[in-house]
Amino acid sequence: MKSFLLAIAAVQILHCSGVPSTKEALRASVVKLNEITEITNLCGITGRRGKNVYRTGKLSYNVDLIFSVKETVCSKNSGLEFDDRSCHFRSKKAAAKGFCKSHVEYFADKIVDIDVECRGLRTIDSKSYSFESSENSIELKAKRTPVREVYKRVKQVKRIVG
Repeated sequence: MKSFLLAIAAVQILHCSGVPSTKEALRASVVKLNEITEITNLCGITGRRGKNVYRTGKLSYNVDLIFSVKETVCSKNSGLEFDDRSCHFRSKKAAAKGFCKSHVEYFADKIVDIDVECRGLRTIDSKSYSFESSENSIELKAKRTPVREVYKRVKQVKRIVG
């Protein structure tokens, strides 16, 4: 019985300390991007050009992504997700497009911070473009997870471990 419980604890530890999914990081980045862009339709992913996953601590990882987005026919108010099959891209001439970089921070398998920067799109709270390398740019600093929640998660992991 004791070895069975140790095996379950080991599986839990391995599950909680795994390398984060770049697919999840990309999805979270686009969801956050769609929350702050001024356009009324959702943006979908048109391509992913690069990724970098690296460990920053015992339970923490960072994921850096480079990707491109294009406006879809789906309204932000439709209740659909950007990757829904019915959310086709708008025509080339009418669609807003962006070239994006994101930095996603994980701690104990939870996203705790997302930075997204896209050239070619405008934010809701900014009525003017900010210029960077002669192209439009937006930057987002996601809301950080409260420290209390992070410590609670660390305590849960420590209870499992020891």
